[in-house]
Amino acid sequence: MKKQRHGQTGKVALLSLSIMTALNFPIYAAEHVQPEEIVVTATRTEQDVKETPAPVEVIDRQKIETLGAGTVVEALKMAFNLNLSEAGMTGNQVSLRGMNTNHSLILIDGRRIAGEDTNMTANAYELNRINLANVERIEIVRGPVSSLYGSDALGGVINIITRKAEKPQHSISLGNSSSQQNASYRFDLGKQGKWSWSLDAALTDVKEQTRSESTNMYGPRQFYNLNGTYELAKNKHLDVFYERTNEELQTDTATTWEDFTNTRNSYGVAFRSKTERANFELRTYYNDLKKDNDMLSRADGSYVDFDRAEYNTWVVDGKNTMRLNEQHTLTYGGEYRTNEYRGTRLGTGGDSPSTISVGGISKPISEKEIRYQAVYLQDEWKLSDKVLVVPSLRYDGSSDFGDNFSPKLGVTYKFMENLRLKTNYGEGFKAPSISELYMNMTRKPIPTMTVIVSGNPDLKPEKSTSFDVSLEGESGANFGKVTYFNNEVTDLISTETSTTGAPPNMISTSKYINVAEAEIKGFEMEAGRYLSDRLTFKTAYAYMDAKDVTGGKRLDGRAQNKYSAQLIYDDKKPAGLSAILWHEWVRDYQYENVNYDYNMLNFTLNKKWSDRYSTFVGVDNILDEKIDELVLNGLIWRFGMNYSF
Repeated sequence: MKKQRHGQTGKVALLSLSIMTALNFPIYAAEHVQPEEIVVTATRTEQDVKETPAPVEVIDRQKIETLGAGTVVEALKMAFNLNLSEAGMTGNQVSLRGMNTNHSLILIDGRRIAGEDTNMTANAYELNRINLANVERIEIVRGPVSSLYGSDALGGVINIITRKAEKPQHSISLGNSSSQQNASYRFDLGKQGKWSWSLDAALTDVKEQTRSESTNMYGPRQFYNLNGTYELAKNKHLDVFYERTNEELQTDTATTWEDFTNTRNSYGVAFRSKTERANFELRTYYNDLKKDNDMLSRADGSYVDFDRAEYNTWVVDGKNTMRLNEQHTLTYGGEYRTNEYRGTRLGTGGDSPSTISVGGISKPISEKEIRYQAVYLQDEWKLSDKVLVVPSLRYDGSSDFGDNFSPKLGVTYKFMENLRLKTNYGEGFKAPSISELYMNMTRKPIPTMTVIVSGNPDLKPEKSTSFDVSLEGESGANFGKVTYFNNEVTDLISTETSTTGAPPNMISTSKYINVAEAEIKGFEMEAGRYLSDRLTFKTAYAYMDAKDVTGGKRLDGRAQNKYSAQLIYDDKKPAGLSAILWHEWVRDYQYENVNYDYNMLNFTLNKKWSDRYSTFVGVDNILDEKIDELVLNGLIWRFGMNYSF
């Protein structure tokens, strides 16, 4: 598993090209008309996927149910060129086109989420803290979107769009797998007078899995969501929401066990108004994440270490979209945001320091706040029936780092109705987080070593310059796309680490610094064919050259070659059958300077017994691949049901 297979890599690339080329030749299949697919994340306006210059992918509710997904991570597992591996940590990477995990901005209905904020922990747990039963669709934008969303969107945006109340209905979902159990209940009141309400609750129980040196994080998660919409007048609405997530997780090693008690609350209100020529929104929301972590000795139950943390985010933002004329649609908006963090990992590095004692251990604790403000402007300029130009520019300022301007230019050119050239140039940035600026942590993750991590108030924002160009189109029952992308990132925030002593008195000392420069480039190819009105074949290949320019080495945690083939069946009947069989080949996945090759064969079958009741069964990793270093634990089975009444 650990050796390089360059011959096989070449064969996979050749096979990909051969299949994609073959799909362009006519064979006997019915003409297929692709339905219009609308997205809102790429431009903050409703736009057809074919029209928008940005590389966009949509995973709707039907795809989620066909996959039999129990979590957002499972719903995203077929997303193109998105790495969600668990290698090296508890949690998931969220890497778009090879960019770092903390370079993807995860939003819920366009809202930011309070959460962990270091280069190792940001986004690692977020996708598992979202109730999938409350998700309507997921929109993925690859490439920098800082011109509209500001910091953290160097690699792209994953926007989780939640379900809205439509008609009075109850629904129950149950699922079980070798990794976890899920149960959810949703109640839509529909429209009652001026109000529309929906309420859902879900429970996930993550099962214990033993790894080489420790277990995974296992235990229960609970989700509660309440959403309401009040009709003030025609096309004028007031939205309110409240969301709560609780986690009671545990992980074990040979000498210790750790308890993680995490609670997040989110609530807010928004006003929406829509006219024939304008679409206005003003909202405010607040969310907090409270984390209690206790490490105890397995020998006598005494405290070895503990952590306390609370992250808070408060936002006021607004936008307006105006259709000026047939050629120009203008979108402009602004944001004011505060991020607060109080925790023991700040030590005395923040404000209002004090001391907290747990289990006979005392630690300093302090807090820090950063304030942000931003304005942005975008024009959707239709030069002609063939050319759409979308320039955008955003200004961001902060109380703790300098001003930043993020421009972007996207162009769609139609050679003909079913053949398009798209290109994007953009600059993105990621502001240093509170932890990276002010951390002052001393911790014993294992009994034989003490870890000291220091922040750096002089850190500069990470910046990226990105370019991509793609050709996409459809011909009869065939469709395809080929893309070249290039990302250059400067002032990457990393850690400078030194180690002294030997166990049991080893000390590891780290400090956050701006040192690295990275270049990530490659190409993506997608193709497919509607073999009939029920059967679709898709194939995709991604090649990535990701290098640390400063050190001259490949970037870790990335695959150089990924190829997938999918066969999708859907008879589209109210009481019908759908299934997905897909195979993914990964070559030259580098982790800790070792290259890994592996195959993943997966199958899901979904049966609708009526318009109210459906069941699913699935098997992931049918070939039973096992690689401890990459947290590939072998075959995973799952089954479940959905019932509405």
